[in-house]
Amino acid sequence: MKIRMGGLVAALAALPAIGAAQQANIRVDDVTDHLQQTIAWYRHLQGVEQASSDLLIRESVHQASLKGLQLAFDFARAEAGLIAPEAQPQGSNPGSGNLQQALVRAADRVTNLELRLSTVEASLAKAPGSQRAALEAQRKEILAEIDLAKEIQTTIQTLVTFSGNLGGGGSGLAAQIDELERSVPEAMHQKGATAAASPRAPAANTAVQTPPESRGIVGLIGDVLSVHARRSQVLDLRKETDALIASITKLRAPLLNEIRASTRRADEIGASTGDASDAQKELTGLSARFKQVSKAMVPLSEQNIAVGSTRGYLQESIDDLSDDFSKAGRYLLLRAIMLAAAIFVILGLSEVWRRATFRYVSDTRRRRQFLMLRRVVVTGAVIFAAVMGFVTEFGSLATYAGFVTAGLAVALQNPILSVVAYFFLIGRYGIRVGDRVTISGVTGEVIEIGMVRIYLMELGPDLRSTGRVVVFSNSVIFQPSALYKQMPGLDYVWHTATLTLSSDSDAQLAETKLKSAVDAAYQQYGERIVRQHRTFEQSIDVDVSAPRPETRLRFTDAGIEFIVRYPAELKQAAATDDRVMKALYDAIEGEPKLKFAPSGRPKVQMAA
Repeated sequence: MKIRMGGLVAALAALPAIGAAQQANIRVDDVTDHLQQTIAWYRHLQGVEQASSDLLIRESVHQASLKGLQLAFDFARAEAGLIAPEAQPQGSNPGSGNLQQALVRAADRVTNLELRLSTVEASLAKAPGSQRAALEAQRKEILAEIDLAKEIQTTIQTLVTFSGNLGGGGSGLAAQIDELERSVPEAMHQKGATAAASPRAPAANTAVQTPPESRGIVGLIGDVLSVHARRSQVLDLRKETDALIASITKLRAPLLNEIRASTRRADEIGASTGDASDAQKELTGLSARFKQVSKAMVPLSEQNIAVGSTRGYLQESIDDLSDDFSKAGRYLLLRAIMLAAAIFVILGLSEVWRRATFRYVSDTRRRRQFLMLRRVVVTGAVIFAAVMGFVTEFGSLATYAGFVTAGLAVALQNPILSVVAYFFLIGRYGIRVGDRVTISGVTGEVIEIGMVRIYLMELGPDLRSTGRVVVFSNSVIFQPSALYKQMPGLDYVWHTATLTLSSDSDAQLAETKLKSAVDAAYQQYGERIVRQHRTFEQSIDVDVSAPRPETRLRFTDAGIEFIVRYPAELKQAAATDDRVMKALYDAIEGEPKLKFAPSGRPKVQMAA
């Protein structure tokens, strides 16, 4: 015995000294508080994702925390046997307290019988042949007592469990431990299975995530906030783990003190020369007590190791989350810089476009069109750059945008056609402000061309303003009805003057006189008409005969009918008509051989 206790002292020499108490003073409240703290710690661990992508760390944390939880219940049950029955709270049912005391006595009896058996077996191995029969009989008797004691212990344990399940009001430590264990089913040890076999819900973030370098600003902001929140949660878990380690250290202190006190007392008994029988009894009691304390000390120490391992895994998770946070932050900053640079380049090109327009485009209307086109292009480019910078899943966005665009195209068909028609209207052969056009039977002068509508100043049959403004949608150019406009560069129209001479007038002389009169009137403004015609030919790259006055002769029952067709400037049409009519009158009145027929005076009208 002296040799055995000396080895025990050597084994405990490495344990830290934590006081000089002679007996463990752990209370029932300390045990239940420790269990509740461990359960809360375990549940918090299972409710938080500790790492962003490392499945191995998550599984290691789960296994270590589950092992620590199971060891906490092992310690609590072992400690329940150490705490004096009178120190444990009793419920309103006296039978529950008796069962708890009987369970403790049954466990002590089994322990004492096992110690006796080990002593007999040791003596049997060294006994001479004459004593072996008696020792063998004693060994069999002790084995039978052990079997009976274990059956009694099992029966009492069953009664205690049954009493606790019925809720019979038992409030002893063992009943509280069982109740707490039932609140965490995974903490129960399973026969033939390890902790690794316990069911585990799949990790919530095992799905493949988009790498940070391919995510947009919105996604990166979400990553930064999410990683920061998870890191804060894991930091809180680490603090909770440190608090649990401190609680375990506090509970180990009285157990370590009692073990040291037991070893010192065993050394003192071994060195004393007193009564051997009393020393043997005291050593037997110390050995039984030491075994009970060890049953509580071992799971508590193992729990300390498991919780420490969990803390290490949590620290790895914190490091991983810190790396993820830094990486997401760097990519977020890079994306923001790239977006700002893209917008800066777009705005710079926009300014170059604006300056080039003012420098090289002299026509005010054309300049305004270029500036409007610049505004549309720059706005679209900025929106596209912003979308590309902010959006992560561009494929999904494109699909969604496709459906939205299709719906908008149907709902906004006419406005879209009007906007498209605007670019046709401002083309080379399009419509310009000041052009005279005929749309859907309405003749007018263009006063404004908008992105969606075109505005006309209505003209009457005499091409004078009626005082009304007519508004058409630009999409009218896609309608089946024709749109008439003045040819580009031409500001004249054809007028027709009709007169009838008497049948006895000289037709050849009349034709010569009238043609000469019209040509003389045309010479006064014809240069401007020719200039407009040349400009028109240059714009269309087609040779067209120059406009000249024309005369036609026709014999009718009323007399000789002459038709004079001549070009007249729009702004000077009335003056031109007066000039031509005066020239015709002078030509007829100045020649005696030419006379007007009754009701054959000249009449002027616009040529078709």
